Amino acid sequence: MNELIDIYIFNIGKSMKLEKNSDNLKQIAALIKYAFLKKKDLTKDANFMSRYQHSEGYGYFDQKLTSYIMVNKFKSEVFGHHLKMAGIGYVASYPEYRGQGHISHLVQEVLQDLHQQQVPFANLAPFSESFYRHYGFSNSIYQKEYRFASNVLQSFCLPKTGRIIRGKWNDLNVQNGVIQLYERQLHTDDERNTVIREAWWWNRLDSYYAHRNFAVYFDADGRPMSYLIYRIENDRFLADELYSITPAGILSMLGFMGSHAGSVKEYRIILPEDSLLAELFPEQHQLDIRLHPYMMSRIIDFQKVLSCMRPMQEGIFNLEVIADDLCPWNIGVWQLKRKNKEVTVTRKEDELVDFSGSITAWTQVLLGRLSLKEAVKLGLITDYRIKKLDFVKGRVSFYDYF
Repeated sequence: MNELIDIYIFNIGKSMKLEKNSDNLKQIAALIKYAFLKKKDLTKDANFMSRYQHSEGYGYFDQKLTSYIMVNKFKSEVFGHHLKMAGIGYVASYPEYRGQGHISHLVQEVLQDLHQQQVPFANLAPFSESFYRHYGFSNSIYQKEYRFASNVLQSFCLPKTGRIIRGKWNDLNVQNGVIQLYERQLHTDDERNTVIREAWWWNRLDSYYAHRNFAVYFDADGRPMSYLIYRIENDRFLADELYSITPAGILSMLGFMGSHAGSVKEYRIILPEDSLLAELFPEQHQLDIRLHPYMMSRIIDFQKVLSCMRPMQEGIFNLEVIADDLCPWNIGVWQLKRKNKEVTVTRKEDELVDFSGSITAWTQVLLGRLSLKEAVKLGLITDYRIKKLDFVKGRVSFYDYF
């Protein structure tokens, strides 16, 4: 009888946080290779291994590893606060084990673990938005894409003062210019959900996208004003990241892009959702502009995230989280107090509620693009007492993929 019980328990399967050892790595690499149609042995892939070494892994075993989630921890810029953030990726199961709840077990374990480690939110790039909404994730980060033919840039010229330096990441002049501009934006305190790139991540981005080039515009005094990260594939010019702190900087990069028109037929530029780049073009109808959902977010610690927000109004407001199946500690009434630009958040038991919604709705408001007013209008948040409250929305200036 005891032998039968032991066999039954073994066959149930279990989820766990994985130790970093050669056997686990072998099984992880095999699963990811199969699930994501990779061609290489990932244990010999420097790009995969750099991310693996900076990660925590969670796996579900049914005699062998059947499902896996990788978690990389970053710091994220949230209105001047450097919050811990989990980047979730490589969510995978072998096809014969899909639909059996293995990923659900793992997600629950990941969220519990992150809460204990005081990581207040997570981001991921979804393969299915509806799938991740079951786990409390909401769309939060969007990209604006501009597509146009080569002749559209003919009115833009290379700068007449200053200079553009073009090169690879190992060119220190290029690297220093890019990092100076990147960090300058992060210090504006306007970013709401932007990764603070550490050296290992910058280096991994360069090795992962080894075919990308960099261009930095320096003004007449030698100060970096703008940068462009781009690649040319066949006859398409793909601008993955474009950032500028001055009008001259943005015009210089458009002029630089235009200088490639002889060998390029189509351009594509990826920019933040609030980009107004189209206003610089004399014929806007020539631009194909599209908005794409990019990342989803999940609030793990509502109190911590709310305390980093920038309310537009002073006063006392009671915000209620009415539903959060996987992070029940978020459920309840939270009193937001803003006085003399200081923000505090405390849990309350017997207070009249001003605004109420699920954790997914609050994620759209606090880490996403929706204003509180828009969320109320859409029925995502319920407004009980007609108090005026909204939050500075900030922006996401740079994009990272996990």
